[in-house]
Parts: sequence; structure tokens; C-alpha cells
Amino acid sequence: MARTPLQLVTGGLARLERTLRRVRRGLSAPRGRGQTERPNDADEWASLYAEELRPVRTVESVIARALVDLTRPDETLLETGCGAARISAELATTGRRIELADFSEPILARARELFSVSGLPVPGVTLCDLTRPLPWKDRSVDVLWSSGVLEHWTDEELVPIVREQARVTRRLVVSLVPHAGCFAYRWGKSVAEATGTWPFGRELPRSTLRPVFERAGLKRVAESTLWAEAGIDFLNFVDPEVRRDASEWLQKLPPDDPIRTQQGYLLMTLGEVGNT
Repeated sequence: MARTPLQLVTGGLARLERTLRRVRRGLSAPRGRGQTERPNDADEWASLYAEELRPVRTVESVIARALVDLTRPDETLLETGCGAARISAELATTGRRIELADFSEPILARARELFSVSGLPVPGVTLCDLTRPLPWKDRSVDVLWSSGVLEHWTDEELVPIVREQARVTRRLVVSLVPHAGCFAYRWGKSVAEATGTWPFGRELPRSTLRPVFERAGLKRVAESTLWAEAGIDFLNFVDPEVRRDASEWLQKLPPDDPIRTQQGYLLMTLGEVGNT
């Protein structure tokens, strides 16, 4: 039986009190395996993608749907920092030509295996470090995109990275990073960092990347947020019951509620490549 909003709030407040006590204890506890002073290295990232491979058959994710709307089936899409590569695999089911890049050979090997078990065309794969010049010629791909990547560097560090991305792209650079305005994500991240359980390394959520994109030479920069539901999942670092209650509450909100439209977990930044 579904609980009323009052029951959800009452139960949530009780758990919140217990959680805050646990967080205060965690602030003085020795740090565990989590670290936030630097980006994860290649081996650390590879360890996060060890789950069983599940074949990809169609477009399912919010991110893939957004990228389908921004691209055409005849275009070449390069994902930099591809990680699990499931989103790129979803895009491949729509006829997009896929290129993958990462700085971990085990990650790229798993990506190739994912495309194979999904019966998808073999993607181009490139081992490279985004902090160095990219091994592509000017205007080699139509659209370059990344999700959960650019937040690992400061704005100053990002300008030359994004400038290189713009160099190899013909049309559009797209970035998706954690949104600083997503309360649930920020709360879960704070708890995980305090208790030494944050697995994603240095992560700097943003309210905008427009100045970075513009300094990198990109034009007509536009931004929006999406996927409020994913932010709720970070409340598992707080308390699984809090996450469940928050998810139930979010599901009851209409699609145009500000929590959905302004509290999205991801900030999407688009920049067009100039005709230079």
C-alpha cells in the first residue's frame, strides 16, 4: 500500500536524524578507500566497471535519448572517457557511427566486448589521455561528447582539454557533468566523502561550464539540466530507506515540477564549432 506524503515525510525525518548522527561520527573517522584530492587513475576506474556485461538492444537511457535528439544517424560520435560504453552502444543501435576513447586499456577491452555481445558494429577505439593532445586530425568526427568526465578537473585545467576536443570536431561538443544544483547528489556525495566511501575521485560539480566552453573557442553555448531521478540514487550513501522515500516522492511530481526541471543530476553543456 502506498504511503501518504505525511507518512513519507515523518519516516524520512526520523531516518534523517539517525543519518546525521552517523555523518557526524564519520567526519572524525579515519578515511577509507575514497579519495577526493585527485582524479582516479586508470586502474581505479577500471575496477569500477567489473560488472557482468549485459547486451544492449535499444535506446533506454536519458542521456542516449538526449544525444539522439542532437545528432543524425549518418554522423560519427566520439565518446571521450567512455567507461562502460553502454550509452554509446545504445547510440549504435540507431545507426550512429561510434568512436570510443579512454585512458584504460581494460576499459576499452570491455567496451569492445560489450559491442560484440550486443551484435553491434565494431567501434573505433583509441587509448589516450585527455590532458594531452588528442591523436585525431582536425575535424575528424562530427560530434564529440562525454558524460561524467570533465568534472574531474578545474576550470583552468579544462580550457585546453575542451579546446582540443573542439579541434577534432566538425560540429558539436557536448559535456554532461554532475550539476551543483542537485541537492540529492550533493548530499549523498558529502556523506560518502565524509565517511571515506566515495569511489569517483576528485569530482567538482558545476552550475555552468559556459565560460570554459567559450574560452575554448566554442560558439552558441547552451545549457540545461536533466535526469533528476539519477541524483536520488546518491542518497544510498546517506541511507537506502531515505533514497527509497525520496524516489517515491519524486515519482509523484508532475513532469514540469521545478524539482525535475531544475534539480537534474546532470548539467548538459553544448558548444558549436566555429567555421575556422
